[in-house]
Amino acid sequence: MRNIRFFIVMTLLLISPFCALGHHGSSGQFDTNQTYTVSGKITRIRLVNPHSYVYFDVIESEGEVTNMRCELQSGSLLKRRGWTTELFKTGSKISILGSPDRTDPTTCYMNKITFENGITAARNSVFNNDGTLATNLDTPSQEETIKPRLIKREDGTPNIDGNWAMVRERGAPPGAGGSSPVLLTDAGKAAVEGAADAENPRYQCKATNIIMDWWFDQMVNTIEQSDSHIDLTYGFMSLQRTIYLDGTQMPQDYVPSRSGFSTGEWQDNTLVVTTTGFDVGWIMAPMGGERRGPPKERPKLAQEGSDTEDKRPVRPPKGRGGPPSPAKNSPELTIIEYFTLNKEGTELSRKYTITDPINLQAPITGADKVTFTTDAYEPYACDDLTTERQPEGSKMVNKPANDVTEKTNSQNSMPVLLWLEDSIVGKTISSTEWGYPIVLSLHALGMAILVGVALMLTVRVLGFASAIPVTAMASYWHIAQAGFVVNILSGAALFCGNAVELYFNWAFRIKIMLVIVGLLLTWWLVKMCIRRSEIISQAHIKLAAITSATWVAAIIAGRLIGYWS
Repeated sequence: MRNIRFFIVMTLLLISPFCALGHHGSSGQFDTNQTYTVSGKITRIRLVNPHSYVYFDVIESEGEVTNMRCELQSGSLLKRRGWTTELFKTGSKISILGSPDRTDPTTCYMNKITFENGITAARNSVFNNDGTLATNLDTPSQEETIKPRLIKREDGTPNIDGNWAMVRERGAPPGAGGSSPVLLTDAGKAAVEGAADAENPRYQCKATNIIMDWWFDQMVNTIEQSDSHIDLTYGFMSLQRTIYLDGTQMPQDYVPSRSGFSTGEWQDNTLVVTTTGFDVGWIMAPMGGERRGPPKERPKLAQEGSDTEDKRPVRPPKGRGGPPSPAKNSPELTIIEYFTLNKEGTELSRKYTITDPINLQAPITGADKVTFTTDAYEPYACDDLTTERQPEGSKMVNKPANDVTEKTNSQNSMPVLLWLEDSIVGKTISSTEWGYPIVLSLHALGMAILVGVALMLTVRVLGFASAIPVTAMASYWHIAQAGFVVNILSGAALFCGNAVELYFNWAFRIKIMLVIVGLLLTWWLVKMCIRRSEIISQAHIKLAAITSATWVAAIIAGRLIGYWS
């Protein structure tokens, strides 16, 4: 019986460090009712997903320096349009026409950007390879870029194999075609009651649903078609689906997911796809940045009458249709899609019906279309930078002495932190598909070994599994040390991928301190008790209790890193 208890406790101790893992996302809340112009010198550029940011220093009339940043579109989309880091040379001047963040005066939403060489680009501008703006004459038409392709397969079904992306028409708002209104049941209203913007899956680098993610951010999707099934890989968040055409039914042990289980059949030239097996998620997630409100007063960063003052009248935003935010789905969600290919084989249109008898009073219908493209598919490497928001701003002058000292220390640390994030290791962690999950898995493994063994040693000293000699446990300390080596190497790599936020995260600092204290206490316990004799004194028991509490606190602090920015 004791052996069974020991096995259970050991298992729990080994898996407990996994609960320390957490990821946090937050929403950039921009007031699109207002625009203003701000100028400064570039300090940094990060072309990452889901949104890129350009960082720059603004020198105001009083000599104050404000560390600003403005949000651009996703890095993948900008790279497709020819934007490169070479456009944003450190130290060069830029001027941005943007919209203010609702709470952070140092963050904005870029509408237009003027570089030092005089080139002015909008969010949707396209650059040539030489860094010049592409004009309509420079940009080949769809017919010129797409070589003739097979419209029909040998079995007579339309050929939808290839890469597809939404093309946003000039002047059109972002998003797909309009859909019917969303009418929530009482259960549907209860499901979204108190929904917060931070619950939006996109702010956690997760997929939202198979409808919105197909066209969101104009990412390149890829379709691989065969006689028995069709594989869809979304460019946004790399969501993957398989549509079974051979009558394959959903297994009884199928685990619900965001992509669900899809079966389809060709009806003439239309692919009809029915998808069930969804987990509980969002039909339309909370989007605080989309909410409209009256214009708010915002302090100008530039003097009135200067070149940086925005003298344009504020225009009210144009309304757009679509489902309200938010709306959640139940496990009873069913989505039926109808895919059709145009005669030229260049546009893939989709109509859809969303049915949820639990949360929706009536089905939701809508439509969208994507265009065949020769652009390559690129895995979606998500690195959410919205957590860098600074509600209190970042002024450098007219501050109390202690505030100036703290800010100076932060400024002195920033070059090192930015260098770490821009290093090969940092970019591998933040901007590749495989870097983060592999290193995170190693970190979890190292933490499981280190903390698991440490807690095993402490609970033995506390009296558990007394049939095992205390000295027999000493050799396990070497295993814990091996886990620490794995943990410190993988942890250093993870820190490089997000150095700025982690450095200023108090939960992270507390965790590091507790890990160091836990290591020292465990080493002292091993040296003074476990390696020395079978006699356990009250002092040893107290030391073991303090050591256990330290490791538990370290686990809790690690969990809070994702929620304490």
